[in-house]
Amino acid sequence: METPIHDFLKKYAESGTARLHMPGGKGLAYPHDITEINGADVLYEPEGIIRASEDNAAALFGAGASCYSCGGATLAIQAMLAAACETAGKRTIAAGRCSHRSLIDTAVLLGLNVNWIYPDEFPCGTISPSDIESAVDGDTAAVFVTSVDYLGGQCDIPAIAEVCRRKGVLLLVDNAHGAYRIFTGDHPLKLGADMTADSAHKTLPAVTGTAYAHLADRGYRDSVKSAMALFGSSSPSYLMLESLDLCNRYISEERETALAAIRRVSELKTALAEDDIPLRRSDAMRITIDANALGYTGAEYADMLRKNGVECEMGGERYTVLLFSVVQPAADIVRVAEAIRAVPLKEPIPPRDIPVVIPETVVSPREAYFAPGELIPITASAGRICADIHSPCPPCVPIVMPGERITPETAEIMRRYGITTVKAIK
Repeated sequence: METPIHDFLKKYAESGTARLHMPGGKGLAYPHDITEINGADVLYEPEGIIRASEDNAAALFGAGASCYSCGGATLAIQAMLAAACETAGKRTIAAGRCSHRSLIDTAVLLGLNVNWIYPDEFPCGTISPSDIESAVDGDTAAVFVTSVDYLGGQCDIPAIAEVCRRKGVLLLVDNAHGAYRIFTGDHPLKLGADMTADSAHKTLPAVTGTAYAHLADRGYRDSVKSAMALFGSSSPSYLMLESLDLCNRYISEERETALAAIRRVSELKTALAEDDIPLRRSDAMRITIDANALGYTGAEYADMLRKNGVECEMGGERYTVLLFSVVQPAADIVRVAEAIRAVPLKEPIPPRDIPVVIPETVVSPREAYFAPGELIPITASAGRICADIHSPCPPCVPIVMPGERITPETAEIMRRYGITTVKAIK
């Protein structure tokens, strides 16, 4: 596959041109680090090399259009929500409660209302089509779901897409953890989603902060690009754009390599299950270990693996999450298996699940966020109205949203979540 951004940067770096333009590094340490100079195109209004590269991505993913993000899936999510609400002329979305904070960030910035759809457990993004059907009304612009979620859960996208079509609303999917599904044939765009946000950097060979917004209908492209300019930097990184450009080439030319890496993860899961390691059902690029069943918290188990040379994606109260990539070295599979088998087994402890709570909404997220507030100890927060977005990462999913009343139960859950202070409306 052609790599128009990479080719331009390589040619420019080799030209010996005096760089009397930004950035200040002048290409000394990073020869391909440039700004939007003549011939380099413009990210938010592309007509040259960026447009050609994005069109390559769209062809690979089967999208009507693909838009590059140098602000991660966060920027892609913000842009999708803005475009969907602009197109529908409505300010309400129906969304899974365990959504990444970028959703509520957008609600605050744009003054959106959210009809929350609650899962059975936290921080699970899996929600049922029937729950979505009851959450959508005449004021709804779009449905927003997370699939894959942080524990590896996935929604029934075809069934949800059918509900959305029948209701006449768009389906937006936070697929940040599932960009690799271009190789497995179950990418949500193929299953009926209208727009998806894919983090290239999570499971594909691209640098941190790179992402795609994939659009089933090319007609949404201008609105998404406009929204990206609204939320994103006017100085996009060409090192990141080059990384996406080269990622396209990997997707085009290394399909069998990627599928072999996916198979190795599947084989490791099978081997661990045969060793009686308790695994939560998860997507193809993740191993989610029930550490409580082995006598540890998720964080403690992650510490044990760290001592054996394995750094995990997340260690929570119950689960330890290992996230793999399509370019994961085969030797890492062996190392992970050895590290897990080296952890001493202990008596199981009671499952340390964080319960799903349904807080009372008092004011809108935007009104709460911009209201006069004060920072208070979490131990003194019961009864107060939350005025900020408190969401440690991972998994970056808030317990209480701005505008919701904090109860003794939610205060305790937030404390368990590692939150010691909260901002409340005065």
